[in-house]
Amino acid sequence: MKKLFFITLLLPTLLFAQRNQEEFQKALNQINTYGDVYFKLPLKKKSDIEKLPKFISIDSRSINGHYIKAYISKKHFQDLLKLHLNFEVIPKKSSNKSLTMANTLGQMSNWNRYPTYSVYIQMMHKFVNDYPNLTVLDTIGYSQNHHLVLALKITDNPHNDEDEPKFFYSAQMHGDELIGQVFMLRLIDYLLSNYYNDPQVQNLIDNVEIWINPLANPDGLYAGSDNDVSNATRYLNNWIDPNRNFPSPNSAHPDGEAYAQETIDMMQFMSEHHFNLSANIHSGAEVSNYPWDTWDSSTKIHPDNDWWIYVCSEYANTVFNNSSGGYFKDVTSNGITEGGDWYVIEGGRQDYMTYFNYGREMTLELSSDKMLNAQSLPQYWNYNYRSLLKYMEQSLNGLRGIVTDADTGIPLEAKIEIDNHDRDNSFVFSYLPVGDYHRYLKAGNYNITYSKAGYVSQTINVQIIDNNIIINNIALHKIVDINRNILDENIKIYPNPIKNQSIKIQSNINIKNLDIKLYNSLGAKILNLKNLHLSSGRTIQIPVDHLPSGFYFINLITQKNNLFKKILIE
Repeated sequence: MKKLFFITLLLPTLLFAQRNQEEFQKALNQINTYGDVYFKLPLKKKSDIEKLPKFISIDSRSINGHYIKAYISKKHFQDLLKLHLNFEVIPKKSSNKSLTMANTLGQMSNWNRYPTYSVYIQMMHKFVNDYPNLTVLDTIGYSQNHHLVLALKITDNPHNDEDEPKFFYSAQMHGDELIGQVFMLRLIDYLLSNYYNDPQVQNLIDNVEIWINPLANPDGLYAGSDNDVSNATRYLNNWIDPNRNFPSPNSAHPDGEAYAQETIDMMQFMSEHHFNLSANIHSGAEVSNYPWDTWDSSTKIHPDNDWWIYVCSEYANTVFNNSSGGYFKDVTSNGITEGGDWYVIEGGRQDYMTYFNYGREMTLELSSDKMLNAQSLPQYWNYNYRSLLKYMEQSLNGLRGIVTDADTGIPLEAKIEIDNHDRDNSFVFSYLPVGDYHRYLKAGNYNITYSKAGYVSQTINVQIIDNNIIINNIALHKIVDINRNILDENIKIYPNPIKNQSIKIQSNINIKNLDIKLYNSLGAKILNLKNLHLSSGRTIQIPVDHLPSGFYFINLITQKNNLFKKILIE
């Protein structure tokens, strides 16, 4: 099959091969080994990116904007060659020596190896077996090659819904960006093993519903073998780039492809859990990337841009305090960037989560070397783990509370919007079953409006302080409808028809000054009860066994409501 594939490619690409035989051969070698090509492409100006076809997956842009690094899958390799671009193939580091595998659980103890697929699954189950009171293992779905896509829930009451922010770390949706899976496994281990002796960890687990998905694209990671990551590829099994396959604010299918199964499963999982704060772990650069990716900042900024700068700077500055040299400065000197200012993409998960799920997600690029030497994993962990914890703590700050019905106390799903601030779906919602909401804001004074159809909106003023919590529980009152018939909604008259029984009248509410009248079919009044008090849950019985069979009409009257019903006495 591989030889036939080479022949098929060679036929339409002789011109390119003659011009640049060396790069052509390198590209063929990568296609044959990985199924994709990683390459560097020079640019005359930044806007040239916008002219590139969607099948080129841009991976990063140089600081000076003179070139990009990008991928092309074997599915579109011939399309790339037809463009006659002067690209340069970038080698993929894949020596078995540097990508040492762990074939047993014990070999993961020093966190300087990459787990086989079997070891990865064993680790996820072991976390649950060792900490059953803190964890629940969930299956997001199955990959196209039937690998499990798993997420672990970590919290002090994992089987209950509580008034807590929901936080989500997800890693390695690009299979060849190796740092994510091991980092997330180690983070899980760090949280669980330190719960009983570390106040910071205990605070997180007790007060946040934490979800961690260490491996979003197992087919890409284990493309060569379940026991080896040296042939890992960026793409899903059907050669779709998973981080271009989500809906964007501008298009339902920005990459021109149908949603992959992994995309569908992840969208369903995220919509079910309503994550308030999240991060997507990548590598290939070193930077904290915040929304929007769809637009650069000269076109549109997120309404919470100041908050994003603050939060991402907290992450980067903590990294700088715990690393040496030029780590986390290969994109910007301060370690942060608005996504579109780096390079614009559509169909990324960050903007999908932020725009369509009303959450807040950033993208963390944690190693400029995609296939990081396994021996370097502990060093990079030390650079980042404090920042990973600090970002999780941000989910506890800002404005929060519970929205309920003022009459019943039942939790409501309501909209929480910042007046003269929110746009582009930046408002948030309270979600059932708890009715809690969590809104992250930079320090300042804000007017917050709470609204729900059928309820009277409320607006309050709040003063937000950085790294602090403001709690506002809100009870919304139903809108009173003057045409609404309270008796019709809350009175039950039974049985109907009636045979040798009494008419029974039961109420769900307290009713004072109730008149009850009964008429025969000719309109003659045969019963007239006045000024009755019918308590909630109480039943009034009216004997009718002395009346002849036939149709009758019962009329219940209060000062504002009138109920008229037909009954049959047999």
